[in-house]
Amino acid sequence: MNIKILTPIPFWHVCTQELIDGLKKNSISVTCLDIWELRYIDCNNHIHNLIPKICIGFTAKIYRRLFRKMIIKKYIHENDIVDIQWCGHYYSKYIESIKKRKVKIIATLFGSDFYRSSIAEKKIQKKIFEVADKIVMGENMQKEFDSFFPGLDNKIEHNQYGSNRIDLIAKLNTLENRSVYRNKFNISKNKIVVTIGYNAKKEQQHLLFLNLLKDLNDEIKQKLFLIIPMALGRTDDYVQKLKLHIKSLSIDYLCIENKLTNEELAETKILSDITVNCQTTDALASSIKEAMTASNVLLVGDWLPYQVYEKLGVFFERSNKNDFLIRFFNILENLDLYKKKCQHNKEIITRFASWKSVLPKFIDTYKQMNHGRD
Repeated sequence: MNIKILTPIPFWHVCTQELIDGLKKNSISVTCLDIWELRYIDCNNHIHNLIPKICIGFTAKIYRRLFRKMIIKKYIHENDIVDIQWCGHYYSKYIESIKKRKVKIIATLFGSDFYRSSIAEKKIQKKIFEVADKIVMGENMQKEFDSFFPGLDNKIEHNQYGSNRIDLIAKLNTLENRSVYRNKFNISKNKIVVTIGYNAKKEQQHLLFLNLLKDLNDEIKQKLFLIIPMALGRTDDYVQKLKLHIKSLSIDYLCIENKLTNEELAETKILSDITVNCQTTDALASSIKEAMTASNVLLVGDWLPYQVYEKLGVFFERSNKNDFLIRFFNILENLDLYKKKCQHNKEIITRFASWKSVLPKFIDTYKQMNHGRD
């Protein structure tokens, strides 16, 4: 069974490498191909640039256009299982060329590739899902997916990417470590630490929440410490706007602007008390599951598609925009009670979203595609 993952190289998300590592530990052959930048990762994890060295700048761009189909033909082989991870609408132009290689195609949705594509892009994207043999997505996505792409239910399977950090957080999440990590980041043990969002994209809607904090009295402000992750998805204008706004609040804060290691990211989750998520939409982001595993009290917008968490029995707080500050204030006033209600979230999320739980589902999907072909 040969898996060919079509994805941008270098990988956009650490979960891609974690999935590959997990598959290889199960003796499954995996290679990766980026048909846009023309890069290839072989079975030994070596990256190969498929553009001749003499082609740079504009000539490299021309080379990609002229030789993309040739690269598809050369590197995608008959009987491969092709897993398109990140289903951008631009794959539609080449999906037939891929299918002609006599392969099985899986379209695996990250979330943003669906939620943040325009109506016009979705119309183009439709061809990918029509040609694909399987479509893999989080359970929370299907209702909205069906509204745009009806009649594909028989192809859909529910799964999600795991996260090594979930297991790491579950292991490290102790009161003693929490104190150590707060000291490391120079945060007083008496502060209530509030993490806002998980990247610097404007879709996180940080300002929706930050604008509310200016109405808190000084006594409450002195109790708070804000953490704003800004290492990913940065645009200078938006980051500067955020920083100016945060400084005006007279609340202690930390903007995390450098990329952290897995261990450091786990530490920031464990030292936090409350995580606020009011982004436009979400496809079960790893960062939110990690916050739940760290027993953070989670306050989210009621427009987010988190019914799957409710079904699992995860405790978290929802709010509409008008009541967000009231709900936040209530959490602050009753933090110990809310934390007690969150104490079982770690076990629930670990069972639901660790690689130990989700990797067998990926393997099962690949085996279904490979059935009768060996």
